[in-house]
Amino acid sequence: MYYEVYVDVLFVKNLWMNAMLLFLTAWKTQETVKVGRIMAAAAAGSLGACVLHITSAHLSGIHYILGTVILAAGMTEISCPGRKYFLWRMSSLYAESFLLNGILQYLEQFHRLIGVWFAVYSSISAVCLMAAEYIWKKRKQEKERVFSVVLHHGGCRIPVKALYDTGNSLYDPISKKAVSILDGKVLEELLKRSERQNLPRLIPYDTISGHGMLEAYVLDGMKLEAGSQDQWISHPLVARMPDNNRQYQLILHRDLLSS
Repeated sequence: MYYEVYVDVLFVKNLWMNAMLLFLTAWKTQETVKVGRIMAAAAAGSLGACVLHITSAHLSGIHYILGTVILAAGMTEISCPGRKYFLWRMSSLYAESFLLNGILQYLEQFHRLIGVWFAVYSSISAVCLMAAEYIWKKRKQEKERVFSVVLHHGGCRIPVKALYDTGNSLYDPISKKAVSILDGKVLEELLKRSERQNLPRLIPYDTISGHGMLEAYVLDGMKLEAGSQDQWISHPLVARMPDNNRQYQLILHRDLLSS
């Protein structure tokens, strides 16, 4: 039993896949995308894959696997040279290859992926994979910026879910103090249960969705619970949230954690 292998078709197919995988790897590892290097690495990897495929009958299993590892290492070094993070980039290349090939094998059940169809389906799959990883990365970054905060004012203690927002740059124009944004219902309960005479301040704000004045108060303090380390912030300034339909009860100012 024998079958024919068209080396030119094999080369183009591997070149296409290698280029997409290297672009995905560079994007995932946040490397600067250099098209020339990526295409050179893809061509080298494709040529090596053709050689391995042609000589596979004369290679043992361990030698074939070793050859694929050398090819992956070579493509990684050509596309993103440097020893620093080399293993991370190479493992990312394997991970992207595993995911993309898994998607294509699943799609193969519904349509034979040859010629133009292979290029179309593999490109769409790569874009979908990039979108999924982007959403996962954004959610992971947001999760790292979420804190449990206990607000202290008078004899009142109220725990809230807070988001550390690098886009919150609201300051009191008089004291130049950073202003965090607190849900209106939580703020009312905090002021009521504090049994204190609370004097409001008016803080001007201007955003894409609107502008105006926010009612703000100075609290006794807030405790940020971040894993094993807690941070105490004395006399924070919080303003009433203009929109109560938010996922988080407290939007922390970008300067609070650095302070």
